[in-house]
Amino acid sequence: SEELDSGMPRAASTMGLVRADMTQHLLKDHRAATAPDLLAGRVMKFHRASPLADLSYLALPGLTSRVAVKFGARVPKSVSGLGRRNASYMRLETLNKKEKELEGLSLGEDYAEETAGLTPALGKSVAVALLSSAMYGFNGANMNTQAGVQRAALGIPGSAGATGDNIWSACVSLFCIGALLGCNLSGSLADKWGRKKFLLVSAVIFAMGGILEAACALPPAPLSGPAYARIALLIVGRLVTGVACGGATVVVPMYLGEVSPAHLRGMLGTAFQLVSVMAMFAAQVLGLGSMLGTERLWPLVLGIVVVPALLQLSLGYLLVESPRWLCMVGNVEEARHTLVTLRDADPEDDAIVEEMEVMLQSAQAAKKSGKGGATFSQLLKAPTAYPLFISVCLMAVQQFSGINNAFNFSSVFLKANGMDDAAVQLIAILMNVGNVMITLLSVYLMDRAGRRVLLLMSSWGMFLAALMLTVALKSPGRTFTTPLSVLSVVLFVSAFGIGLGPVAWLLPAEIMPGETRALASSVAATTNWLANFIATQAFLVIANMLGGFAFVPFAVCLFVGSFFIAAFVPETKGKSLEQIQSELAR
Repeated sequence: SEELDSGMPRAASTMGLVRADMTQHLLKDHRAATAPDLLAGRVMKFHRASPLADLSYLALPGLTSRVAVKFGARVPKSVSGLGRRNASYMRLETLNKKEKELEGLSLGEDYAEETAGLTPALGKSVAVALLSSAMYGFNGANMNTQAGVQRAALGIPGSAGATGDNIWSACVSLFCIGALLGCNLSGSLADKWGRKKFLLVSAVIFAMGGILEAACALPPAPLSGPAYARIALLIVGRLVTGVACGGATVVVPMYLGEVSPAHLRGMLGTAFQLVSVMAMFAAQVLGLGSMLGTERLWPLVLGIVVVPALLQLSLGYLLVESPRWLCMVGNVEEARHTLVTLRDADPEDDAIVEEMEVMLQSAQAAKKSGKGGATFSQLLKAPTAYPLFISVCLMAVQQFSGINNAFNFSSVFLKANGMDDAAVQLIAILMNVGNVMITLLSVYLMDRAGRRVLLLMSSWGMFLAALMLTVALKSPGRTFTTPLSVLSVVLFVSAFGIGLGPVAWLLPAEIMPGETRALASSVAATTNWLANFIATQAFLVIANMLGGFAFVPFAVCLFVGSFFIAAFVPETKGKSLEQIQSELAR
């Protein structure tokens, strides 16, 4: 009606859900939706391909992210005959401009309850896949807090000078070289084997690397000087572990993005970083002298990763293969069965049918353009070139922020700049606690504040923290030196955890086209590990040259990176993968 059409702009501005020109697509009847309306079929059902497919299925005040409605879970009897249990509906009452009681609106017995959509099969698959994330995080931080006793056992104590520092830097940073190999192999292998098989093979490699690293304590050490046999075995183990870590950073985010519904993709994608930082915290705590960081027990900190590796292998049957990958290889029936399992829905459900249609269209487009698999030449052409540029630059900003130097060298660096052992241990614990807490917060904010906002907050917060740490380190012996050092390091790590940490790994899986997603994600992750290697290898040299100004170069990178984020990084919150790629192709 004319009256209704005139009311749409105001309703849209209030709700932030629809535009005035969508009136004909949204409304079927201008009246409130109650349970009898639902049963009578008076509420319009809309298609997943609609521009509104990623909006809330129940349009409620302040609810702007896509929320699944799963009928059959605590649904009132009054709507139990609604039909297929995962069908999606919009409540029209909220679009009526004459409704004055929106703030007092509540869900009574006439409405189905909204659920998060994390089905048992999806939850189990995500949990098993995230064990790879845990092993990646643990191996990224298990060479810091026990560095003193480990270096002594390797014959390169802190008193060994620049030579000892260079050898220790190599032991830490050559891990990144293995990761580079893992990144470059992971894309093609994940496309050939499937995501599930790749993750299980990676678990075996994780176990092998952990055993080799722990075994470095076995060769006899000379009375003085570097124990080269031990150092060589440690480096081999770090390289092997790095291969598995590099693969995990590509395939786990990709897998989570492919099996998750759009409204959960941000939360589950952030879970990769959350589990990683929790594992990093565990590694730092276990490496303390009061735990396993002793002359006899430090090898356990390196070898304990075998436990989650064996756990992942034993629970591998719970991993569900990615339905998108199954569509890519032409196994349509298994893809449909897998999707039904993941969504806990009926095979004939409209949502399943529509999601399968979208995945099949993407798979057909991938085959048409890929002609036997993605190639590097495709990465330099539309529609992949621009998303790849964004991902590569964001990965470089993440590592040149200096974050891994905080985790790998904080003990050595802070002691060299006048911090006592108690202060260093306090900083190590607090920065990891802060990292876990802030990453938990980012899980909540990812689909509310959005990826782009969190990245800007993160880069500016880290920039400010780097300046604060510089002030503290250049003011030795002052009453504020230790408190400011603690505050600045905790802020630095926390700011990383809310944006640059999780989003840099989540975004490539969201913005890359399906036909080149695996290979392009490998290139982005390769950039990350290469930048990690450069930053890690150079840090102790920079620290010896600049002293308390060691974090200034990283602050400059963060400053420049914040402007890059503001200018180029798109917002992907609440959008389907296909919608994101369509927008980037414009």
